[in-house]
Amino acid sequence: MPTANSSGVESVIIGIAQCEEDYRDGIENALRQSGLAEHEEELLARLDGYLPGLVYAFDSDVPPPRERGGGLALEKEYYEWRRTSGDPDARRQGVIRSYLATETELRGQFRLSRTQNSRIADHYNAIGEEFLALGMPAHAALAFQSAADLYLPLQQKSKRERSLLNWRRAQHQTRPRSVRRAFETLYDAVLGYGYRPFRMLGWMVVTLLVFSVGVWLWGSQDYMRSLHGCLINFLNPLSFSDLDNTFSRGAQALLVIESYVGSISMAIFFAFLVRD
Repeated sequence: MPTANSSGVESVIIGIAQCEEDYRDGIENALRQSGLAEHEEELLARLDGYLPGLVYAFDSDVPPPRERGGGLALEKEYYEWRRTSGDPDARRQGVIRSYLATETELRGQFRLSRTQNSRIADHYNAIGEEFLALGMPAHAALAFQSAADLYLPLQQKSKRERSLLNWRRAQHQTRPRSVRRAFETLYDAVLGYGYRPFRMLGWMVVTLLVFSVGVWLWGSQDYMRSLHGCLINFLNPLSFSDLDNTFSRGAQALLVIESYVGSISMAIFFAFLVRD
């Protein structure tokens, strides 16, 4: 790990601190106005503008890995924010410096090993969680997306899907209240945006119980018979003769609706279960 006596590394760290201090003014202005969340896109564009200069300084001043032990040059800055107090301002300053350090190293000229890329990806996830806790969902979405991009060539599928799920949830928080946001809330609850397909099984159980109670209340004398009929109908829709001879008209209507819900639910479940 680099130490403070590496003048090139130290100069880049100083540059990161200066950029964060400048960025702090933008955050304070946003907080004084309508709030931080409303100005995140503008702030992110400003944050991205610091990186070309930092990367140039990193490439120019930081010695190659063989001269500094092969470790990540700026790693000592990665988790400095965890040493801050519970004060949101101090945590925000620390995580911004950490994000700038991570982006600078990742974009620099030195090739990173698989282990180092994996550590950086894990670190992006930690940054994203901290941004969410600080009420900065657009910043969090950017960090989670960076983590997912790194996990892809590493073939770490489960970690990548977790990062993509967190990315979608962070994006969801940036949206205003609308029909789209309500639909996304349902999508997350039922399927975890497609990354948690087994949640659909719970949805199927709830659907089966709700329809079985409805069929029972619409005239069936035996709840177990109603439950058995709904279970069969959910997996394999009953024929018209079965409906006519066994259930009342109200129950028949419910069973027709249930058959469509069951078919759609099963199709969605298997589609997401087998996807890459």
